[in-house]
Amino acid sequence: MQRYFGKIIGRQVLLEDKDVFHLTRVMRAKVGEKIEVVNEGEVYLAQINRFKPLEIDVVRRLKENNELPNKIVLIAALIKGDKMDLVLQKATELGVDEIVLLETERTVVKFKKDEKEVKIKRFNAILKEAAEQSRRSVIPHLFRIIDFDHLSDVDADIKMIAYEEEAGPTNSFNKVVESIKPGKKVAVLIGPEGGFAEHEVELAMHLGYKKVSLGKRILRAETAAFYALSVIANHLEKKNA
Repeated sequence: MQRYFGKIIGRQVLLEDKDVFHLTRVMRAKVGEKIEVVNEGEVYLAQINRFKPLEIDVVRRLKENNELPNKIVLIAALIKGDKMDLVLQKATELGVDEIVLLETERTVVKFKKDEKEVKIKRFNAILKEAAEQSRRSVIPHLFRIIDFDHLSDVDADIKMIAYEEEAGPTNSFNKVVESIKPGKKVAVLIGPEGGFAEHEVELAMHLGYKKVSLGKRILRAETAAFYALSVIANHLEKKNA
């Protein structure tokens, strides 16, 4: 069943123009067909009752919770090309609540101010689509693109930085993951293709980030994000089963 993020006024569902196009032209929905609609974090079953004008009405509220018990923030250095799109998509599927995009000393990708606005709009579209596909009730909040000096703007209770110089047994990572208590907000910091500069690691540690190892092998930036988020999600869902 298709899921869309929309607005509900009374019992009537309002969708964005792009979603209306997808529903009517791509999915070729018919009268009587049902869809799921997310409004302010709540999921509803709705039915298409008419076209021209489109009329979608709420049938009932659905009781479900597909979100992680803790808020997870992914702080990801900008990486090249489609890899950034993939990180956003998979991070959404893995349950992150916020995403912060970071410009570091070794970041190859650099955006001008006007380019950032265009990119953020596109990135948000990717997040919305991924949230619908993975049946989430929340679209991750995409923080503005910041440079490393503004890392202090990110708020979290538990903070970790995946640092390639720590490559080895995953004891440090497991220890931080296992320390996560209910209600605590967790931040995971992942670097660019060239890794972090030493002074960036020192600044992160000064801000309370703990250096962790993601294993003996050096992972690509996107792989490191997937791995770290998967382990955290698995731990939290197993703990709250």
